[in-house]
Amino acid sequence: MNIEAYIESGFLEGYALGLCDEAEQMDVVRLCKMYPELQAELDRIQANLAFYAQSHAKKSPAHIKQAIFVEIDAIEKPVTKIKIHSKNEVYQEEEKPSMFNNKWLIAASVTMFVLSSITNVILYSKWKDANQQMIALNTEKSLLAENTKNNQVKMDLMKNEMEIISSPEVTKVMMKGMEKSPESMAMVYWNKNTREVFIEVKKLPPPADGMQYQLWAIVDGKPMDAGMLPMESTDSSLIKMKDFGEAQAFAITQEKMGGSPSPNMTEMLVMGGI
Repeated sequence: MNIEAYIESGFLEGYALGLCDEAEQMDVVRLCKMYPELQAELDRIQANLAFYAQSHAKKSPAHIKQAIFVEIDAIEKPVTKIKIHSKNEVYQEEEKPSMFNNKWLIAASVTMFVLSSITNVILYSKWKDANQQMIALNTEKSLLAENTKNNQVKMDLMKNEMEIISSPEVTKVMMKGMEKSPESMAMVYWNKNTREVFIEVKKLPPPADGMQYQLWAIVDGKPMDAGMLPMESTDSSLIKMKDFGEAQAFAITQEKMGGSPSPNMTEMLVMGGI
C-alpha cells in the first residue's frame, strides 16, 4: 500500500472531522490497525484539530442558549392551571406544551447542528490551508538548510585547497603540453614532508573512447604509477593522487581504461620537471 498517497487523499482528515460515512470510517480504522504510520498521522491530525478548535472557539450567543433552556423547562415542568366550574367542583388541568414550542425547539436544534457542521467545514478548510502552508514552509526550510550545508561544504573545500596551494612546504610543478597536445596544461602540488600529491587540471582534451588519463611520477629516471584521473567532474579543483617521497618530474599519458603498468610514451600529453 502507498502510505503517502493515502495520507494525501484526505481520508484521515475527513475521519477526524466526522465527514466520512460508516464504510469509510471502518476502512480508516482497519488501515490504522494495519499500518502504524497511518495511526500516527491520524493522531497528529486529531491533535492539530483539537488545538485549532480550542484556539478559534467562539461561544454561542447567550440569547439562543437561554431560549433553548426555557423551552426545555417548559417541556419538563408543565404549567398547572386551576379551573372552577361550580361552587363545589374544583379540579386541576395540566397545560401541555404546544406543538409550536416543540417545533421551535426542533428547528433551533437543527439550526445549531447545521451551523456546527458549517463551522466544522470552514475550520477544516482553514486547517487544510494552514497545513499546506506549513508543509510548504518546512520544505522551503529544508531546501534552505540543505543549500546552506552544501555551500558550507564547498567553502570548507575551497579553504582546504587554498591552504594546500599556499603552503610553503608545497612544491608546484607546472606540466606543459607536449607535441601530441601542445595546448594542454596541468599543475602538480607536491608536499615532500607529508608525501601528498595533488593535481589540478588546467586544460586537457576529453580522453578517447575507452581511454583514461594516468599520472606518472618520474623517480630515478623510471616512471611510477601515480594514479588515474577521475572521468567525472568533481566540486574540488584539486585531485588527490598517490603519495611520493621522491620524484624528479611528473607526466600525464592517455592509457586504456583502468590504467597501465607502464606509460605509452606516444600518448604523453603534458610533462613537467622539478
